Amino acid sequence: MTKSKNSCKTLIVVIFFFFLGNIQAQEKTLLTTVLQSLEERFDISFSFSEDLIKGKEVVVPSNSLTLEEALKYLDNVTDLFFNRINQRYISVIPKKNVPLCGQLISMEDNLPLSGATIQGDDVSSVISDLNGVFYINSSSTAPITIQFLGYETLTITAKSLSQNCPTIYLVPQLNELSPVLINTIFTKGISKNNNGSFRINTGTFGLLPGQVENDILQIVQALPSVESSDETISNLNIRGGTNAENLILWEDIKMYQNGHFFGLISAFDPNITKEVSVYKNGAPARYGESVSGVIAMSTSNPENSDFSGGAGFNLINGNAFLQIPISEKVKMSFAGRKSLTEIIETPTYDTYASRIFQDTKITTTTNNNLEIDGNVDFSFYDFSTTTHWKVSEKDHIKINALAIQNDLEYIETIVNTSNSETSQLNQSNLVGGISWNRDWSSSLSSYVMGFATYYQLNAENQDIFTTQVSLQENEVLETGLRAELKKQFSEKLHLNAGYHFTETGISNTQDVNIPRFRDFEKEVLRTHSVFSSATFQKQKTRVQLGVRANYFSKFNRTILEPRFQLRQELSSHFVIELLGEFKSQATSQRIDFESDFLGIEKRRWILANEETIPIITSKQASLQLEYKKNGWLLSTEGFYKKVDGISSRTQGFQNQFQFVNATGAYQVRGLEVIINKKTKNLSSWLSYKYAVNNYSFDEFQPSTFPNNLDIRHNITLATSYTLNKFKISSGVNWRTGIPFTQALDIQDNENGTKSIIYDTPNNSRLEDYIRLDFSGEYVWDISKYTKAKINVALLNVLNKQNILNRRFAILEDENGESQINTIEETSLGVTPNISIQVLF
Repeated sequence: MTKSKNSCKTLIVVIFFFFLGNIQAQEKTLLTTVLQSLEERFDISFSFSEDLIKGKEVVVPSNSLTLEEALKYLDNVTDLFFNRINQRYISVIPKKNVPLCGQLISMEDNLPLSGATIQGDDVSSVISDLNGVFYINSSSTAPITIQFLGYETLTITAKSLSQNCPTIYLVPQLNELSPVLINTIFTKGISKNNNGSFRINTGTFGLLPGQVENDILQIVQALPSVESSDETISNLNIRGGTNAENLILWEDIKMYQNGHFFGLISAFDPNITKEVSVYKNGAPARYGESVSGVIAMSTSNPENSDFSGGAGFNLINGNAFLQIPISEKVKMSFAGRKSLTEIIETPTYDTYASRIFQDTKITTTTNNNLEIDGNVDFSFYDFSTTTHWKVSEKDHIKINALAIQNDLEYIETIVNTSNSETSQLNQSNLVGGISWNRDWSSSLSSYVMGFATYYQLNAENQDIFTTQVSLQENEVLETGLRAELKKQFSEKLHLNAGYHFTETGISNTQDVNIPRFRDFEKEVLRTHSVFSSATFQKQKTRVQLGVRANYFSKFNRTILEPRFQLRQELSSHFVIELLGEFKSQATSQRIDFESDFLGIEKRRWILANEETIPIITSKQASLQLEYKKNGWLLSTEGFYKKVDGISSRTQGFQNQFQFVNATGAYQVRGLEVIINKKTKNLSSWLSYKYAVNNYSFDEFQPSTFPNNLDIRHNITLATSYTLNKFKISSGVNWRTGIPFTQALDIQDNENGTKSIIYDTPNNSRLEDYIRLDFSGEYVWDISKYTKAKINVALLNVLNKQNILNRRFAILEDENGESQINTIEETSLGVTPNISIQVLF
């Protein structure tokens, strides 16, 4: 027994001296030396005061530790705090000065919330960073308020925070009577509302394939049945309708121009246009003057009163924006973009120009066996400003203005001569509005707005051979007033009612000097509209019934437009949605191929006259079933749409009906499918649309045939991945080709002219369209208040030469014999772009 006790004592002594030897072997090293070693090993940089770490010694951390593990070790063995500013820079401060922090995460999709406002009585207002992290210096029990658009305001105290940045979840707003956000789809910033609409928030937007900036009218094409048959946003088709059948609003003002570069770029700056609502069906009764979709845009949120801004450029334009708090009650925002063509013509510009100017006068290089040298000068800009004035706790005034300009100058010179002529085209849109919101009580509010929009297109076409000068002009002036009243009778029921007046004047001018010809047409139409809607919501059921009555004083005609929305939750995962609407519009766009603007801009706004151009009416219904669980979203929606009163001159026929003026209709039956899987960092989706879109013209033979915009199948497969400050996205879009009419032969007419004999209208189809796109984004912190963002994108990665249109013309060969010439319009080729922005 004694021997056993002695053995145990001996073993304990040996173990003690073994550990003592180890401890003595771990000699301490100056902290400055350790930090220098970590800087070289991990390519980082420490920022600290020399006096702070002077003389401090630590045991050298093991080389097997990662950077995070090494920093945690140093944090434990010293009285210092190692704060990661970004991937490269780390600041070293005393633990007693360490600020408290937290990370804001969305309860809905577990994604960080960047741009939230955190403020309190003893806390300076701060903004959460791209990872949702914020820092404050506070030790009091005073309340701290956290606000983020679309989420419930959260009030906490400093006790909820720590130096380890605990997670704080924000809950989406659950105001029962508003269009509540219910699903984030595809990528962050695109959501489905419970009134059937889609909401796009450019301020918190993720990434879509092919995008270097949040081009609003490109983003909406991610939604099923929102597409462009020719890749331009000036030809945006929603469920088979033309672009002119869409109501595009900027701050409740109708836009008559929505693009730059003749439709390749949206004219709405995403730096100031923050929220977009898209209605494909079941639009609220407050919206009129459209028979297809509604795209309503609004500017930045007035609640964020901090000074902020940014500037940058891509390979097409430069941009800058500012948000300036003039006082506690007044805030102003400015944003502008300007093309870079005056400085440099980039490869991206060359690709865009080749796409837009093909098959136009600008691409004609020979005439009458003479060589023509053409020089193109093209530029554009847009400028927008918004002023928010919080007059009182109950009154808010908002003033908006937007200017859009496109200028094209084409100089023709006959080679080896001094003969030169200049043709030009100018396109502009100027809008302005002022609104007053007042909260009369907690259940009663009003909204009054006055607005004006002015659109002008001027073209001067100089013929270098005949000295003929053709002047063409299209002008739209629209002014109006809107007044609304909202009353909430209970938590379950509320009413919205209002009055909308517009006066629209549209003129078209054509003036030719040889032979002398002048034509001037002007129409003015005043429309008085009253509307009302009631919304009822109880537990899992939401119903909205509305009606709009439009009185066209010129025709003494009233059109009633009922609207309907029903949303029913069948279970915690299944939802059924039924939408319906009747709508009308008095404006449309005539397409004149024989008298266009330099071969580029072929459309002119016109007004209904109820004789040759009737008021267009539509009716639409859709039924949707939606399933959502464990990050999966599955949605299928069937729809039916019929539009009456369309003019053949607005459809862009390039066959036997090109010069025929007739009135008809089209109807669309289709199905939309969305499959979306989301995880914390990854979102992948598949969207599919099937639709049959047919014309019906009684005066044509045959009377029924496929619509010019009849795209039967459209599939998009895409994915978006986010990791900290890095994002990538890629996707492929495939669709069937649009119909065209095949030319068969040439016939001699009685008047000595020749014309083409065509096959059955739209009996043939173009080849299938396919395009693969890619984009990437990286954000890094330059300083505490400044960051930089770089985006890269590649459109049509495979450089697929998709045919967008095919038409035919009669061409005489060298022997004077006539033959049919096939003219094809092709898509954008491979198109790289890069964007760099500095944000503060």
